[in-house]
Amino acid sequence: MIKKYILFLFVLPLITYAQTVEIESSIEPVLDAYGETSFSGLGEYEIFLDTNTGILDKPIIVVDGFDPADGRDIPGLYSLLSFTGSMGAQNLADLVRDEGFDVVILNFPQYLRLSDNSLLNIDAVTDTNGDMIIDEADFPLGSTLIDGGADYMERNAMILVDLINTLNADKVGDEELVIIGPSMGGLISRYALNYMENQALDHQTRLWISFDAPHHGANVPLGFQHQFNFLGFGLGDGLNVTQLQPIVNGLLKSPAARQLLVDHFESHLASGSEVDFDPAKLLPEAHPFKAIFDASINGLTPTGFPQNTRNVSIINGSGIGAPYQAINGDNIEPSFSALLLQDLPLPDAGPVTNITADITVKLTPFADQQDVISDISVAGFLFGFPAPLINVEVNAESPLFSNGVDAASGGLFNLGAFTNDLGTDPLVLGFIDALKIDRFNFIPSVSGMALEITANNEINWFHDIDLGDPGSTGDVLNSTPFVNWYMPDGNEDHVQLTEQNVAFALTEIMPETLSNTAFENENTLKIEKNPILNELVVLTASPIEEATILLVDITGKIVYNRDFDSLNSRTVIPLNLDSGLYVLHITTKGNLNYRTKLVVK
Repeated sequence: MIKKYILFLFVLPLITYAQTVEIESSIEPVLDAYGETSFSGLGEYEIFLDTNTGILDKPIIVVDGFDPADGRDIPGLYSLLSFTGSMGAQNLADLVRDEGFDVVILNFPQYLRLSDNSLLNIDAVTDTNGDMIIDEADFPLGSTLIDGGADYMERNAMILVDLINTLNADKVGDEELVIIGPSMGGLISRYALNYMENQALDHQTRLWISFDAPHHGANVPLGFQHQFNFLGFGLGDGLNVTQLQPIVNGLLKSPAARQLLVDHFESHLASGSEVDFDPAKLLPEAHPFKAIFDASINGLTPTGFPQNTRNVSIINGSGIGAPYQAINGDNIEPSFSALLLQDLPLPDAGPVTNITADITVKLTPFADQQDVISDISVAGFLFGFPAPLINVEVNAESPLFSNGVDAASGGLFNLGAFTNDLGTDPLVLGFIDALKIDRFNFIPSVSGMALEITANNEINWFHDIDLGDPGSTGDVLNSTPFVNWYMPDGNEDHVQLTEQNVAFALTEIMPETLSNTAFENENTLKIEKNPILNELVVLTASPIEEATILLVDITGKIVYNRDFDSLNSRTVIPLNLDSGLYVLHITTKGNLNYRTKLVVK
């Protein structure tokens, strides 16, 4: 392993510091099945010590997800942990650092693989031609650009393995790690932990949080995939929308996208064509890379998930199957018209003038039905006579066992991430203005929960999620590899932090506060439900005389304080509190105490 310190601030006790460290993995992943030469990967991480001791002793690793061209640097990743709740703007990293935890953020930058197989961070490339831009003209001869944020997940997982080993060697004390994997970072961290257990490497990790991670795959509507590819490359010289080409080459054709998407446009292409769909390939079809990755990650442990950690999940998709909405507020259904554009003016092409385009995009249809998902018609005038130029119609079919994935509930991807950088070309602006949806289902709820509901590899994206309460043995419709979870009722933006899911995360990250041993021996006391809504119910095996119940919010403010003459077998306490995380204190006249974390929904 190679560590290169880019910035180092001397560390003294009680002083918080941050350092950016390059880390080159010591393990080369085996990528032969992809036809890829194996080599080590390059990452970078930064440590943000807790605000109490300033000593690295309770590391929490946050692993970056899908990020082509490294659009999020480490400060950007830290800021993504921000959320707004009843107490205003807050940040999850700040909250856990105040509780004594250290936050370590792992980023996957762009880097160069040089001709001698050494690696060079793109930030270290110099402007050799003096044009004030770092581009291919400045790259060393024979080098290859690797886009770490969209690279093979196995290679990034090996970087995480080395980071885990480094932190376990450098930390003070024996506190085990917490790993949070947002989005693709959930799969990278799952792979790393699986690999370490497979190789009998001690990862010393007590808790793994999967945050809206695509365990059964991710989704980009196939109609949009076709449109981006055809409009970018299929219209012909002078007409191609070149602004769309980076979306195709840098995002949709990236190794990670090929590993992740449940329906990938390249698998629908006609033989020998880069833009035309095969009319016989109507059913959803992933890129071959997805099956390779799935077999690899699932083959490392008996369940395909880490066995020596507490595994919990947070998703942003609806846990009750609620639909998401179009721009006008309509509920999204299969075959929904996502874009309808008529008479879009295009540049003249030689003798052909007054060229216009009609463009339609629909979401994939209802189960066992076909529908047009992409339609492009381009026409103009040649010497004053109408001249049809392009007429492309793409159909798709949904399988018998599920409606099309596009309309399912899930963590939502904001289309602005595609369109914000496309410029102000009238053609692009016309395309954007014609959109009927501004978000689409990116991480289906059943994927984020890794629901074990499949037969013959069939996944119903509209499956009625019924998991019961965590730890229950009741009659439920499906099962999950996670022992605890948070699922909102409505669909939220992908990897959006809210006061509710942050409170859930904090209950998992912060170990349960132990009660006084004598109290535990003399009384069986517990909370009937947690999370709660508008009442707290305290259960006791025998009456407790002269007790005080205190609730403190995460800022340390006392929000409830009451003395009770006694607590009986079931004491109901009405509450009217904002949603969030609280610490419950119950003390008695003999100074016996019970403390636990309490979540208010």
